[in-house]
Amino acid sequence: MDTKNTPRNCFQPSSILKRIWFFGFSFLFFHLPIIAESQSPVCPSQTILEVNSLEGKLDLSPYLKYFSTNNSLLGIQPIIDSKKNLVFKDTNGVVPNFGNTESDYWFCFHLSNNSAFVANIIAFIKYPLLDEIDFYDLYSDDSWGKKSQGRLYPFSAREVKYRGFGHLVSLSPGETRTIFIRVGTQSSMSVPLYIAKEKDFYEFAMEDNILQGIYFGIVGVMTLYNVFVFFLVKDKAYIYYVIYLVFSSTLFQLSLNGHLPFFFLQNHPYFVWNLHNILYFIFLLTIFPMCITMMNLKENSPTAYKLFIYLMCFPVICLLLLPFLSYRSMNETGDIFSMFLAFLTLIVAYYVAFKKHYRPARFFFLAFLVVIVGGIASLLKYMGFLPVNVFTENSFQISMAIEVNLMAFGLGDRISMVRKEKERIQIKAEIDKQKLIAFQKELVLAQKLQESTLPQQIPEPDGIRIKAGYIPASLVGGDFYDIANLGNSEISCLIADVTGHGVPAAIEAAMLKIAYTSSTQFASSPGKILERINQSLVGNYKNQFLTASAIYLDLNQKLLKVANAGHPPLYWFKCKEKIILPIRPKGKLIGFSKELIYPEEVYELSIGDKILLFTDGLWETWERDEKGNKSFADGSGEKELLKWLQEKWGEPVTNLYQMMEDHIRTRIKTTSPEDDITFILFEIV
Repeated sequence: MDTKNTPRNCFQPSSILKRIWFFGFSFLFFHLPIIAESQSPVCPSQTILEVNSLEGKLDLSPYLKYFSTNNSLLGIQPIIDSKKNLVFKDTNGVVPNFGNTESDYWFCFHLSNNSAFVANIIAFIKYPLLDEIDFYDLYSDDSWGKKSQGRLYPFSAREVKYRGFGHLVSLSPGETRTIFIRVGTQSSMSVPLYIAKEKDFYEFAMEDNILQGIYFGIVGVMTLYNVFVFFLVKDKAYIYYVIYLVFSSTLFQLSLNGHLPFFFLQNHPYFVWNLHNILYFIFLLTIFPMCITMMNLKENSPTAYKLFIYLMCFPVICLLLLPFLSYRSMNETGDIFSMFLAFLTLIVAYYVAFKKHYRPARFFFLAFLVVIVGGIASLLKYMGFLPVNVFTENSFQISMAIEVNLMAFGLGDRISMVRKEKERIQIKAEIDKQKLIAFQKELVLAQKLQESTLPQQIPEPDGIRIKAGYIPASLVGGDFYDIANLGNSEISCLIADVTGHGVPAAIEAAMLKIAYTSSTQFASSPGKILERINQSLVGNYKNQFLTASAIYLDLNQKLLKVANAGHPPLYWFKCKEKIILPIRPKGKLIGFSKELIYPEEVYELSIGDKILLFTDGLWETWERDEKGNKSFADGSGEKELLKWLQEKWGEPVTNLYQMMEDHIRTRIKTTSPEDDITFILFEIV
């Protein structure tokens, strides 16, 4: 070695002692190659790396010189011819990282072999997303050689089988060679450049493959685990997470770390190149359904749920725009959006986990926090804001490995919550089942109770024909009626509409039956009957109210007495005048107050006259068409009923009853009635 060309910062050639000290220090502590100075007019780097003492891999950052150019067609010959006219810069010992740039970058360094044997050295770049790389070997006789590789070249163009890019340099004994490297790319301009002896390189590559295998093994196992859990619990959160793992932690990582051309698509460089951004935006798209289901945003944060639904459209739009916009612009768009989405998701996860106290979201928050730290570090490295080092190179992949394990705890906690919720629902369902069985038994008893309150046989003394119809809206209705034959020529009738249905209505109907039966001594006075019923019921049963209408018929004298307690009117078909007269004396609902008076109205009847008593469910039926649909929504049932009766009034009471029942049955065939239907027809003969 020419001692005159040794660097000033290392040792002075006149001092043998210092020289021995330097060699020992380099070997024992740094394992650096011997360094000498260069006077090359092409590459201004003054350092010559002597490779015979090289051990392991050496970071070339401290020894590189570089310049940038917008001329992508620039070759090595103009650089050789220009000699010292180009302006080279120093890397200052930092791994070259220029973010997204349209410029090409040229790097140069010197290698020397002072041993008596051929030295095989591999210069390699660890970053696998560089599009075009030209390795130039400048020999001492001014000749040069070129090897090209990169993402836009088939994998067979690579000199070494490595997920990054490597160049084999064979140095003869005593040979010194200058290496130039041109890099052009539409992705991040990150150039972590190293050299190593061939044997050491393959050991490093093997260790790298083992670490990559561990990562993808973890992700693969967790993916299969979550698929199994999905089929076990049928929770869609797991299948969304599996889709997320497939695209983010597997396919996108395969592309990001250069494994797609290494293992799968060796002869399809342009497809691999375009596939990267496609996987990038699909990965961003899969985040949304995973986040929505994992954090149960629809219930825990409806606002965040809507925001995530809207934002989910963005990666879809970007996927559609990929064929029309440049790779670089879409990649930068994805970087900016992913950074925004990361912080937004972290904020939402914190809110759901610690403000809404949703336990599974706590693991999600921690997992996403780890991913954000790793992802942002990696992203800022790609954008040129952070230096390239061990942390920024591997942070995203390491954070993804940690994330899948934390998410496993979160999903396990979710399974536990789902299981407990399922058990709670099963217990509640069993309780509800027992309640339903008990309620059904109560309904059967209530039905029997109500049936016992209705007349088993309709009396028909001389001089009158009576027909009664009763159609409950449910198993146990709320209508009540009774007809009492007071002798050969007197009839008392009560019709009532009890509020509600079911057991309470049946009990109140039974109480009404008792009250009515005990009031028959006042049968000739319908007003008195209503007053006695009101006094018996008011305040005795949950303060419920009922409407009622009571009539008294004297068939010998052809008299009708009527009293009303807030009930619909009765219709009097006057045979001689051929008109229908609604009769509704004033009176308040039964149960409203204990001191109520119900006035009576008295009318003289004629042979052929008919009387219709009914509950308001009859009006509702006449609002429907033949298919059971509501034809009128403005309460026109009363008007329609009167119109229908006006056409049918001349029919005998038996025929009229059958026609009314047929009309009702037709309209409730497909749709149950909203209210109970009760109607009673009287005809004076």
